[in-house]
Amino acid sequence: MVYETFQTVLTEKLTQRLGPDCHLLIQKIPKNNGVMLDGLCIGKKGASVAPTVYLNSYFEQYQEGASIEQIAEEITQLYSRDSSFLRTDFSIINDFSRLKSKIVYKLIHTAANTNLLKEIPSIPYLDLSIVFYLYLDESPSGQMTALIYNRHLTAWDTSLEELYELASQNTPVLFPSDLKTMSQIMQEILRRNCDNDEPHDFIQDFSKSQPLSPLYVLTNCTGINGACTILYPRVLQDLSQQLKQDLVILPSSIHEVLLIPFDEHISLDELSDMVKQVNQAEVPMEEQLSDHVYYYSYNSDKVLILQDSASPNPC
Repeated sequence: MVYETFQTVLTEKLTQRLGPDCHLLIQKIPKNNGVMLDGLCIGKKGASVAPTVYLNSYFEQYQEGASIEQIAEEITQLYSRDSSFLRTDFSIINDFSRLKSKIVYKLIHTAANTNLLKEIPSIPYLDLSIVFYLYLDESPSGQMTALIYNRHLTAWDTSLEELYELASQNTPVLFPSDLKTMSQIMQEILRRNCDNDEPHDFIQDFSKSQPLSPLYVLTNCTGINGACTILYPRVLQDLSQQLKQDLVILPSSIHEVLLIPFDEHISLDELSDMVKQVNQAEVPMEEQLSDHVYYYSYNSDKVLILQDSASPNPC
């Protein structure tokens, strides 16, 4: 079954399941880095908003053997589980005074989002842009957010400067940073995958057998849009001070960055090549942040962009 037929058949199945009160519409929805996804909007009579289910990943499930019935059932359960948000008061979108505590920021790649950046307020940072969104609510399936557009600033009678000030206050509070060593992350993975009756000695033995890793993973408490934690006050500074070394920052994705202590023997060119290869092979296009390697200087408390091993450029 081709993708277009999959969309049509799935929509028909969902219409039968959800009943006449629901109206289903497939729309092209722009995402990060110019990626366009097919969003199935499920509107309900009397509701001011409609949840959106992205069909691209479901088509991949279908290609891997899932049936249309199974996928329709999964989406139906997802909609039923998250339908409480339909009772959320979205009139606050027009009341800036009630939104101030919900304004947060994230980082995206500038060159890959040139068209989007024409429509949204942003602040340049390295080869990236700080952009803003509303954190409205959270459901079992994820966060409920809304990207802030230029038209919102006009409607709210506010400025880019105020937006940045509010987001700088709110983001670290709503989404505190989470810094772990790679060893700690591996232990957490082992704990999640070990049976409850499996002895903890195995995990302890594993931990002792691993050399102290100089690799740190920095994200936020949710693991979503966590790369922006490099903007948080003192996060990089405190780690650098603790290690008594400057830091190399590898942009793993929009969700996290990897940090390693700077050493003059490190080949920054090799690290840059590694970041590019990982982005191409492992990171979905809409989650890629940058191909560049960054450098944090403790003395200046600034992040520099490394075009190559010999030319750091301050932001």
